[in-house]
Amino acid sequence: MENQKKILVVYYSKTGNTERAAKDIASGLGADLEKIIDQKDRSGIFGFILGGRDAMKKRGTKIGILNYDPAGYDLIVVGTPVWGSNIAPAVRTYLDANRGKIKSLACFETSGGTPIEKIGAFVEEAAGKKIVAKAGFEQKDLREEKTYKEKVSFFVEAIKKL
Repeated sequence: MENQKKILVVYYSKTGNTERAAKDIASGLGADLEKIIDQKDRSGIFGFILGGRDAMKKRGTKIGILNYDPAGYDLIVVGTPVWGSNIAPAVRTYLDANRGKIKSLACFETSGGTPIEKIGAFVEEAAGKKIVAKAGFEQKDLREEKTYKEKVSFFVEAIKKL
């Protein structure tokens, strides 16, 4: 496979839902995987409330050191939970810090029901780049294994066709 694209799946996950999807998507694509670590304490009810507020106000946060340079990849697939109807602050920070390094961008989100179109627009705004593929995983999708696997498979196949 000499023409295979080099893909990096980058994600932030607090509860494990986005991490689960990121691992399954990366596995399906044969992609490298990078977890974004938020340096801010987001634990407990106050962490939840302040995290949602930061997301709504489009604030970034301090993130941990990353292992992969997005400039070395043909496609970055970014995964975010939805906080306050927006992308998580750690994902916003990653995208903002890597403006100009990302050649091609896809995204997925995990949420209670926020449409991927809305989140996709926030990802595009933060990255300064149009997305080429997107997927949304709602709570009900994550609980229903058959639906979840179908959605992961559909997203992976869409990316492979790019």
